[in-house]
Amino acid sequence: MSTAIGLLLAAGIVCTGYTLGAAHAIRRRDRDLEVMRGQVDAQLLFAEQQFQKQLAAEKDRRREERVGLAYEALGRWLHDLDRTIDEVWAGAHSTEESIHAKAELIVRHWPWETLVVPVEASGARLYWGSEVRVLIRRFAGESSCFVTWARTALDQGLGDDGAQDDARRRLWESFNNMHGIIDEIRDQARGDLGVR
Repeated sequence: MSTAIGLLLAAGIVCTGYTLGAAHAIRRRDRDLEVMRGQVDAQLLFAEQQFQKQLAAEKDRRREERVGLAYEALGRWLHDLDRTIDEVWAGAHSTEESIHAKAELIVRHWPWETLVVPVEASGARLYWGSEVRVLIRRFAGESSCFVTWARTALDQGLGDDGAQDDARRRLWESFNNMHGIIDEIRDQARGDLGVR
């Protein structure tokens, strides 16, 4: 009997040890799973943050690219305006009929063609800074004086009387003002692009 009790007691101890060992193993497994879950969550959060940073960087890159293209279109238009102003100036001082006629045509169509942003650059205006747009409006205002004096100088021809000299002098002032505003627009555009 005592052997049976000893065996039962030994079996009970083994069973209790086994149960306690299993419980401890389960707790340890749960703790390990919790640690792993925390690591996975941290890695997922890090990956999400990296992805968001990459998206933001790509969005900034695309925006900067569009802004660069917009200001490139502005630069082309300003170059065309520079040349056009010079052509009018040359026409007001030229004895050559074709140059004079071309200048008259430019002046006649100035508000509808020359002063209007070209169609291919019209979408780019969305990206131009407000200071650039203010300077463009200032340019438009000054261009009315330029066109007025260009018409007067072109109509008077190349004589030597005082009225012609006055018209050419005022045209020269307006010519310089127009080029000055174009230079201001370029400077502002460079500033907007972060180029100095």
